[in-house]
Amino acid sequence: MKKENLVSKAILTAALVGLIFTGCKKNDDTPANPTDASNEQTINAADDSRFTAASDEILDETNGIALNNSKFRGDFVGIITGTHYPCNGTIDSSMQSQGTIKVNYHGNNCSNTFSLRGAVTLQLPYNTTTNTVTPFSAAGSVLSITFHDLSVTRLSDNKPLIFNGTKYVTNVNGGLVDDAADFANAVLFHITGMLQITFDDNTVRTWNIDRNRLFTRNASITLITVTGNATQNGYSNASAWGINRMGNDFTITINTPIVFSSACSYNAMGGVKMHHGVVRELTVTYGVDQNGNTGLGTASCPYGYKLNWVDAKGEPHQVVVPY
Repeated sequence: MKKENLVSKAILTAALVGLIFTGCKKNDDTPANPTDASNEQTINAADDSRFTAASDEILDETNGIALNNSKFRGDFVGIITGTHYPCNGTIDSSMQSQGTIKVNYHGNNCSNTFSLRGAVTLQLPYNTTTNTVTPFSAAGSVLSITFHDLSVTRLSDNKPLIFNGTKYVTNVNGGLVDDAADFANAVLFHITGMLQITFDDNTVRTWNIDRNRLFTRNASITLITVTGNATQNGYSNASAWGINRMGNDFTITINTPIVFSSACSYNAMGGVKMHHGVVRELTVTYGVDQNGNTGLGTASCPYGYKLNWVDAKGEPHQVVVPY
């Protein structure tokens, strides 16, 4: 009997030690393998990049449609030498007298960078009393873009995003982005809205956006400067917020404006974003070489962007990602 008691006590003691050890292990929020955090941080940055590029592609398509539609163009007199219509899309302009255009996409865009499938509805301000439409080119005009299961696939990696919801684009200064070699006046779009996104792994999330896109052009080189416009969750200069694929309640701020250049295939030449609320606070620096160095100047196009964060042990991590 005594022997059985001793065995029982030994088993109980071992079980308790195991529970204590397991409990201590769970309280350590440092990943056993740092690669796990690297993968998650890379996904955080890549999802934001893909979301932004895909969303902006539709705005650029809309700007091109406006150049070729009298209701949307208004009194704007621009220089049109390139292709500014959906290369694989059909436009329903039967309601354009009320400021409404519907676009159905079914193939690649004109530059063969994205495949678009689905539909959007473009709606300009319409005064029912005077039966007049405020054109998109007018300063202060607010255009709504409503997405109807629009799949946008970046052809460089063939990963689709499916959009639903509405975003609003205010043309702050007026004008449109045409084909002139130089812009006398910058074109500023203020973009807000709430969009539901379905990622390539079928995760569905809702993201909010509030940012500015400023277009300037000199000697046929276009620069697009992007800034955050909101104060959200205690952070200023916020450009996007919501729940990411990992289930984190995130806020993205643009601490240094992101500048894209047509001279480098519209890749980002510089700028800094921060992802707050993710696994570890993440800094994304754009316009770096393969070693993560900045300050490349204009002599060559950058390699990509770098991710920096500090883990729970206080150890710094860096990953360089190509465009």
